[in-house]
Amino acid sequence: MAGSKRPVASKVIASLGVSDIERSIEFYARFFGFQVADSYEQDGSRVWCWLQTGSADLMLQQLSPDQQITLDPAVGQSWMLYIRPDDLDDVHHDLRAAGFEVSDIQASSYATREFLAKDPDGYELWVSVPVDEDDE
Repeated sequence: MAGSKRPVASKVIASLGVSDIERSIEFYARFFGFQVADSYEQDGSRVWCWLQTGSADLMLQQLSPDQQITLDPAVGQSWMLYIRPDDLDDVHHDLRAAGFEVSDIQASSYATREFLAKDPDGYELWVSVPVDEDDE
């Protein structure tokens, strides 16, 4: 293919299959500030949505009862979402206070503070922020 232009992806957006789309929308809105940018309804119920906050995007899709068996354990256990919030400590506190599974905040060897958490369907979240040089 000499001389031909190679395709370039401009963005990759995770799309999660979830057991209760409204619960998942509430979770990502409450703890990470996402808002519904677009959605699709079928038979009067939302079955898909596109969430956005700042420059972050996430899509959610309502799984049918037959599809939900893949959530136990979550299909996402072989990968995780990396989320960089504007206030790591507040998000950590709020998730823990709400009863979600959350690890302690740790300093990494690669200059971040981070913790692991799980969303309502068991998807793993790696919540991490760079260490501010002023904090050192």
